[in-house]
Amino acid sequence: MVMDLTNMAGGLREHKKQATRAALQHSAVTLCRQRGPGAVTVEDICADAGVSPRTFFNYFATKEEAVFSLDDGVPGMIRKMIAERPAEESPLDAIRAVFTARLEDLARSATWRERTLLLREHPELLPKIAQPNRALENAVAAAVAARTHRSDDDLAVRTVAAVAFAAQRVAVCSWRPGSEPTLATLMNRTLDLVRDGLRV
Repeated sequence: MVMDLTNMAGGLREHKKQATRAALQHSAVTLCRQRGPGAVTVEDICADAGVSPRTFFNYFATKEEAVFSLDDGVPGMIRKMIAERPAEESPLDAIRAVFTARLEDLARSATWRERTLLLREHPELLPKIAQPNRALENAVAAAVAARTHRSDDDLAVRTVAAVAFAAQRVAVCSWRPGSEPTLATLMNRTLDLVRDGLRV
């Protein structure tokens, strides 16, 4: 058997790149929470992650991008996962399945937990996540459009995506790391309210 060393080397390089990006993000988020966002520099982040500033700028243009940007490919992954759910599921049920599974994964990420707490402690930073959030909401809308054979800008499609995304935001804002209910449980509860017509 002949081993494909070229593919193996490429896979190792890609894994190393992903690990470096993740380390930079973790250092950026953690330091900003420990010291305050205004007290952290790119040089601080690089020192904590053990890389050079040149390496940092291979991945991020600014400190804020390191803290708040999405991992590459996340919107496309969300779109694909929702679009490919079983056809008999309603758009909201398809979104529920994908969102709850994703939030279960995110709740286990130390970087994501720290970023969530950073935003709670510094609400003035919330505008920084507007663009990543728009990208995610657009991905959800595109998935709903694909499932319903409508256009991405259809009123019903955009409303379902916006409401589901708002329900996720409420779940995240209501969550307390390390305590019950879990983030996935809160996501299910918010979507139950939507499904039941928001009767309160």
